[in-house]
Amino acid sequence: MALIRCKECGKQISSSAESCPNCGYTELKCPKCGSNKVKVISGASKAMSVALWGAFAANKVMSKYQCKTCGHKF
Repeated sequence: MALIRCKECGKQISSSAESCPNCGYTELKCPKCGSNKVKVISGASKAMSVALWGAFAANKVMSKYQCKTCGHKF
């Protein structure tokens, strides 16, 4: 694993990272709005949603990413 520079903030990150841990930049684009400000939905966040909302949390549990701009989960 090599270190590369984030295109957004310029800090060094792992080449295998899905997104920049500093600013959240990723090469992924939101299919709804086209923004590249996408974050990974953590397992802890998914577990908390299931504990609070049960079956109503299915959209969040089945998704891997969430757009920071429009909130779309995909």
